[in-house]
Amino acid sequence: MKQIITVSALILFFLVGCQNNDNGTLDTSKLTEIQMNDVSDAQKEKMPITYEATSVKEGLSALPFEIKLPEKLPFDAKPFQPPTINDMSRDGKKLMVEFKTTSKGNAEQPIILMITALNSEEDLESSNSEEVKLNNEETAYYTNKSLSFNRDGVSYTIT
Repeated sequence: MKQIITVSALILFFLVGCQNNDNGTLDTSKLTEIQMNDVSDAQKEKMPITYEATSVKEGLSALPFEIKLPEKLPFDAKPFQPPTINDMSRDGKKLMVEFKTTSKGNAEQPIILMITALNSEEDLESSNSEEVKLNNEETAYYTNKSLSFNRDGVSYTIT
């Protein structure tokens, strides 16, 4: 657990949540919508619209808030993969974005690190989790190999 908290604390220093786009909505001009061909139109209307970016840079620039991914991790990691962005409200305003990386050279038991950000502050579940204080005295909650916290109107989960 200490390793996860240490990794998460390092990542926390690089994550920043603030407004980026003037209109506060997702810029889909450089994203590709993932088609859900195996669901009905009625089901599609209730599901988030999912987009893929061609690069991490394109994905970051499409967001209406800023995220700075860590450049260094406490393990030898591959570069972050281009993000998946879910438009939860289907209007470009409530978004969930996922960035993922894995360790190099350990194919049998790779370290997988995923950073998920949701541009709204969520109520963090504290009943089954351990409350921890991060280096900047922010309260976070650790449960099931995940650390969750809110910062500047953005909810983060690091798994």
